[in-house]
Amino acid sequence: MKKNLLAIITGILFSVLVNAGTPSQRICGSMDNLARLQAEDPTLSARMHQIESMTNAYLLSHKNQNTQNTVITIPVVFHVVYSSSSQNISDSQCQAQLNQLNLDFARLNSDASNTPAVWQGTAVNTNVQFCLAQRTPTGLASSGIERRSTGTTSFSTNDNVKHYSTGGLDAWSSSSYLNIWSCNLSGGVLGYAQFPGGSSSTDGVVLLYSSIGSMVQPGTATPYHLGRTATHEVGHWLNLYHIWGDDGTGCTGSDNCADTPNQAGENYGVPTFPHTDACSSSSPGVMFMNYMDYTDDNAMNMFTAGQSSRMNAIFATGGSRAAILSSLGCQAPSGTACNTPTGTTTSSITTSSATLSWTAASGAVSYNVSYKLSSATSYTTVNTTSTSYSLAGLTASTSYDWQVQTVCSTGSSANSSTLTFSTSAATSCGTPSGLAASSITTTGASLAWTAVSGATSYNVQYKLSSAASFTTTTTATNSITLSGLSSSSVYVFQVQAVCTSGTSSYSSTGTFTTLTPSTGCSDVYEPNGSSSSASVIPTNTDITAMIGTSTDNDYYKFTTTSPNTYIKILLTNLPGDYDIRLYNSSLSSLAISQNGGTTSETIIRNTVSAGTYYIKVYGYAGAYSTTACYNLRVNVGSTSFRSSDGLSTEIAIPSLNDFNLYPNPAQNVVNVAFNSPAIENISIRIFDIVGKTILMNEVGVTTGENKFNFDLSNFNKGIYFVEMNTSTERIVKKLILDK
Repeated sequence: MKKNLLAIITGILFSVLVNAGTPSQRICGSMDNLARLQAEDPTLSARMHQIESMTNAYLLSHKNQNTQNTVITIPVVFHVVYSSSSQNISDSQCQAQLNQLNLDFARLNSDASNTPAVWQGTAVNTNVQFCLAQRTPTGLASSGIERRSTGTTSFSTNDNVKHYSTGGLDAWSSSSYLNIWSCNLSGGVLGYAQFPGGSSSTDGVVLLYSSIGSMVQPGTATPYHLGRTATHEVGHWLNLYHIWGDDGTGCTGSDNCADTPNQAGENYGVPTFPHTDACSSSSPGVMFMNYMDYTDDNAMNMFTAGQSSRMNAIFATGGSRAAILSSLGCQAPSGTACNTPTGTTTSSITTSSATLSWTAASGAVSYNVSYKLSSATSYTTVNTTSTSYSLAGLTASTSYDWQVQTVCSTGSSANSSTLTFSTSAATSCGTPSGLAASSITTTGASLAWTAVSGATSYNVQYKLSSAASFTTTTTATNSITLSGLSSSSVYVFQVQAVCTSGTSSYSSTGTFTTLTPSTGCSDVYEPNGSSSSASVIPTNTDITAMIGTSTDNDYYKFTTTSPNTYIKILLTNLPGDYDIRLYNSSLSSLAISQNGGTTSETIIRNTVSAGTYYIKVYGYAGAYSTTACYNLRVNVGSTSFRSSDGLSTEIAIPSLNDFNLYPNPAQNVVNVAFNSPAIENISIRIFDIVGKTILMNEVGVTTGENKFNFDLSNFNKGIYFVEMNTSTERIVKKLILDK
């Protein structure tokens, strides 16, 4: 459970928290991705300005025309990058997503009638369509879907999923294909796209795997499961901005489309029509059903004529995506016929596996093998260059279907006839009995049970008797020792045997009660549950206090004076998994210590700056004790402290990752405050959303806390970015100027 300060700060800056399910609201990462690319490539903004100028010229020459009459068909390749079976979405799910894109962009979507009458004449067929690629960039036959099993459990908006070297898959040529990556995205991000003008090596759209699907075949990220995340992100790829405009705040933003009403900001959920905001106080209000808003998938149903014209502009002569019109990606390679496999057989069937075989087909480059539960509606497809494939992880006593397709350099054959087989029945795996608990302490216990014949391991579940769910662990023997438990608490446990033939039922439950600490304690510092009620404590003195509930936090305050400015904080005698944080007088985080279990926590901060500091003591994951206190000591001195006591120590190292912008949103002045690890010169640059530098300063900083302010009175209202550079770091943060 060891946590790292730098990793936590980086996670906050880039919203990189592992996706644990469906996001709580729609988050599109396209603008954050654009800001990063513009910071990394100073020439990108100029290219985007040129594309916008060409788009405006196209719109002027095609005034009063909704779209062009010729249908533009874009070859699509799905790069499926997965670290678990649930992330390895099926071919049929990719096809369902492609079908939904075609329906949405042609205004043939089944919910088109939900567009309010006032905008029925504004909603249009964009004349943009999509096909699964039939050939690779080298001319070989393709299904338009490629896959990679990766060790990377989730990806952020840093484009790592777009490179094989960083756990993903490389892009196909953006002059011939639309690249769509399916993966597990972190930070609650549903997807992000690259606008026209960016690098070919990263061009395309990235989607959260569970959002991929259609109204007929939904994904699992309800309410973002009907394929509209792809429609939204492909809109960005075709040069559409968010409907409220990404270049301002309040009612000043514009999406550069005259037929979308002015809008103050994004909408979420399923608003009721008409829906108004600060920019439109009367009916019909805002166009929340537009694909470029943030509403739920079942609330989106239209593109406008103006948006269609912007899309078509990039395919016009000289347009940034005009080259894709010459792509052969939708055409299968020509050549001799590709024969369907014959001689299909199933062998080596067990309770959990089977071997599928077939006769080699002339001219075959590889084979696509599709299999499913006989009761399922969709197949899982894998590719192999062999004439056999071994399935594993199947369910005992279950019927499965499979078929195989030949892949040749000239194309792909039809699927073979479907074969059905049933896995073997599982032999009995006995249920554990004789549950007993021994060696019970205030925080631990040993559990044991009678061994089960044929068991290879055991799954042990335990929980507080008042808890709703179990914690599960595994052991290879018929006993296990638990630690880190709460004192004076009743626990319930149960055991399941794991055999080669399957698993048993869980046993009946056993119970035990952890011991009560022999000595109690009282907490004289409460209430101190917030920084505003922080208790003042002396330095170089031991104090005792208690985390008495799962939501209890203890805040303390102390002050250092010269020359005793060096700090060492010790949190010891822990009854549970407690952690500690150190803040400066502005409540900016300076350091954190988060060892696992009841290991003591230590923070060392060697600084020559005197000042007031705050300490927060809290239980990890709600850990607390109603009977046992912890010890806290703040040592201060005139010389540097060193970690020599064997404790796990995290030393606070000042970093630009600590820098704060305030107020944000700002009006006429913004303050920049941060800690520096060294005396040096740093550069501070402020640039706008298209990358144009508005202000550049080089300033000298000293070790410890630094603060600067910048006059913004001559800046226009809108979104800006503050970039700070030292000899070792570069950090960019967003600034909103709202006069």
